[in-house]
Amino acid sequence: MPFRETLLNLAITCVLVLIIVLVAVLLKESRPAPLQALPVSVAQVLPGQTASDPGRVPLQQFKIFPKAKLIDSRANEADTLRIKVSDTEDEHIFVLYYVDALDSSLTHPQRVQEQARYFGVNSQRIIEEGQKAAQYVAQLLKDHPFTVMTRWEEVPGLSRYYALIMVETKPGKQVYLADLLVQLGYARVAGVTSSLPADARSINDYALELQDLRRRAQQNKAGIWAASKL
Repeated sequence: MPFRETLLNLAITCVLVLIIVLVAVLLKESRPAPLQALPVSVAQVLPGQTASDPGRVPLQQFKIFPKAKLIDSRANEADTLRIKVSDTEDEHIFVLYYVDALDSSLTHPQRVQEQARYFGVNSQRIIEEGQKAAQYVAQLLKDHPFTVMTRWEEVPGLSRYYALIMVETKPGKQVYLADLLVQLGYARVAGVTSSLPADARSINDYALELQDLRRRAQQNKAGIWAASKL
């Protein structure tokens, strides 16, 4: 094949390739951009709720209820309490920040076993002391005014809310219920933490104070610590 004819064929081939590339680019540019998925907020329907009652959004600041009343319930334990916080609010179940109180039944066997290992006792002793702890709290909140402080932060998967509870043990003297439970050997320092409303202590400072109360309770053989092998 003559040299000139070879160059001509090569040039034609290059032009055809360039045309194909340009057509492909133009087709790609002309396609509509794919739709981007928009974030969708799905309201989770919790047990005991309906689709029209999607639950509360946690508040930035605490809502304080100084005239709360304890409601008798089989669900009540030392750190889990059904409470009517005001005349205008429904009853709610609140779980204490900072502490895990002794279970009073075998409803959650794994947690009972964890508590038994922590305190150095058997599971049966956990249940027995847990029932005492629940009775103590029930009587305490019936005999003394108490305040519920909550941000309506939901316990995951449950229609319950975390809260701080302040008890007026004496006129003018208020104490966190979490403090009393740890001090009496009815709870360990564990669970979800939170800032303290109108309190200068940081989360870490308060947690350290609770740990100090726990050490004193262990030394004094208070509550469950009286049966501990630790």
